[in-house]
Amino acid sequence: MADFQYAKELEHPFFKSPHVATYELDEDSIFVSGLPFWQEQLFYTRGRGEMPWHTDPARACQRMAKQWKNIAQELDASFKLRETPDMAIIRDGVGIYLSMLFWSNRRPVQLDNLEAHMETLEVIPMNLEERLAFVMERPDGYPTFKQLNELVKEQRKLVLKTAY
Repeated sequence: MADFQYAKELEHPFFKSPHVATYELDEDSIFVSGLPFWQEQLFYTRGRGEMPWHTDPARACQRMAKQWKNIAQELDASFKLRETPDMAIIRDGVGIYLSMLFWSNRRPVQLDNLEAHMETLEVIPMNLEERLAFVMERPDGYPTFKQLNELVKEQRKLVLKTAY
């Protein structure tokens, strides 16, 4: 099996390239556990995929919010047991948020030069840069989990507000 490599637009130190066999993955899935940004990977490398940021971003963000609920439950359970959560789950959670952030702005996620790309987004929560930096600098802490949860909730509200 060849090593998976993210497209250059998706390269970021926080997101390590996973060890997966992409031929086994469903190209229609907008969320693949352990492989954030699956649809962007298809778009950037093969010029195809579902492109949820283009077809129906509000619906795609709703589906991602449901995935976040599952991840939030796993993270919450780890914290209640005073365990350090699995970084793969944390990366999935941050990936879900970034997908919602970019898709609600009708764009695919772009992680290369993330800060510059975020400055061009219009549908964003207050103090996004500082809050996201906090999340990515201290990913395995309980305050980070709470901050990420709030970012997801706020983005969901912004999506609903702009959809109507």
